[in-house]
Amino acid sequence: MASVLAPMALAPTPAVHAASADRNGSCSPDCGGSLAPEVTARLDKAIEAVRRQAGIPGVVVGIWMPGKGNYVRATGVADTTTREPMSADSYIRIGSETKTFTVTALLELVDEHRIKLDDP
Repeated sequence: MASVLAPMALAPTPAVHAASADRNGSCSPDCGGSLAPEVTARLDKAIEAVRRQAGIPGVVVGIWMPGKGNYVRATGVADTTTREPMSADSYIRIGSETKTFTVTALLELVDEHRIKLDDP
């Protein structure tokens, strides 16, 4: 998991915004509801462990699952000099990571036999 998070924290490109989340990482009312507390606790623990292991100063993680709930959390610092905490509404440079997510989604569709890699 560290290999997935590390490039996201380091790659310089346009900033994005974590929509519908407050500064503490909680979803606003229009964001859909929370995951079960035990799932949230496991995610919190795993994300913080990977962030520390990979030496990433701060991350914002957002997961939106229709019908199951949402999860938005910020951990670590946004600025290593000032030690300003990372927040869910921080603007973050994400790099070219959307390519990775797009290909992952595409390969999942291939795995589900919904499309073929050589489809036009």
